Amino acid sequence: MTKKGKYFTGISVGVATVWFSTHCGAGFASGTQELIYFANHGWFSIFLPILTFIIIGLTYYVGLETARQTDKWDYIAWSKEAYGKGSKVLTPLMDIAVILTTIAASAATIAAGGELGKQYLHLPVFVGSMLMLVVVTLLCIFGEKIVRKNAMIMTSAILVIILIVIVAGLVKFAPDISRLFSEKYVNPEAAKWSITGKASDKTPGNFLNALLWALTYAGFQTTAIGGITSSFKGAIYKKEAKGAMFLGSILNMIMLVSICLLIFSQMPNIYTNPDAAKLPTVFIVNSLDIGALEVLYPVLLFLALITTAVGFVFGMVSRVEPYAFKKMENKTLKKAIISVGTLIICYLVSQFGLMRIVGSAYRYLGIYNWIFMIIPLWIIGYKNIKKRNKTEGLK
Repeated sequence: MTKKGKYFTGISVGVATVWFSTHCGAGFASGTQELIYFANHGWFSIFLPILTFIIIGLTYYVGLETARQTDKWDYIAWSKEAYGKGSKVLTPLMDIAVILTTIAASAATIAAGGELGKQYLHLPVFVGSMLMLVVVTLLCIFGEKIVRKNAMIMTSAILVIILIVIVAGLVKFAPDISRLFSEKYVNPEAAKWSITGKASDKTPGNFLNALLWALTYAGFQTTAIGGITSSFKGAIYKKEAKGAMFLGSILNMIMLVSICLLIFSQMPNIYTNPDAAKLPTVFIVNSLDIGALEVLYPVLLFLALITTAVGFVFGMVSRVEPYAFKKMENKTLKKAIISVGTLIICYLVSQFGLMRIVGSAYRYLGIYNWIFMIIPLWIIGYKNIKKRNKTEGLK
């Protein structure tokens, strides 16, 4: 019996929207990633998200199709099937990537919250970050149900606001975009990609440097493969995985190219201004001169940052809880200890600053994932999918 079926079903469309909402969350909404990895380099970098999401889609596909073939939906389980004999080494390395992402992304949300507090409430970044830490800690211990119920609302709200900002911004700044493209603007002091360099290192903008940043972006984004794959549970058809990845790639390409165009429209000022560079989309919102957005956007961004941080910590708690404090009967206390411990680590990392986390920690994570996730999944994972296809009687 073949399982070719349809490309677009309720499940495949659902996976595409989960991928879209996961990518376009609080970290995306701040604009820091888009500025460093794409928009600051020059006119040619604005279209590199197309390549980035082709790479991510091809990688996610291995997870989706492996999980469908084997009916194993936890990333530990399906990765063992994907890697085969190499799973003894590669599956733990994937697990490490997930842990590192949790720490780095949570630290980035805390740091971004500190920057928001500085720019809007004139609080020292230290105080703003502490406020984020306290709120997230309390919600992790006492407000799990509240966050879970409202997480989708927060994500949906910030997505709607981002879309409004993109449309309004592209209309208002169309002349600036046109001018920069006609000039073929290239940043003379673009962020320099290197393995050992600092986040603050600069180099004259060039295509190779921009390409390396775009490939790195694809690298650290692949860590979400576990969550994206689990949302594919219940899929029947082989084509569903392809449909999900095609639709998800298109949605994310459009969104990322659009926000990069918007940020690019304000080059070079948005990059040379220290406050603007840390929260580029907030700078864009303030430049639109729309009073309601100036108030609403930072509030929703702050709530989205909190929701994102809490979500990451919940994930860490669920991973660690079965192995830690086994004799402790009070589950609430157990979760509280793990949550606080995780958040203290994330807070300490956040003290490196938002730009260093996004520019350095994410970069190293991206390199790590290329070596231990993307390349192995492309080589070993696809090979094992083809073997199972033969068993299922598929070409």
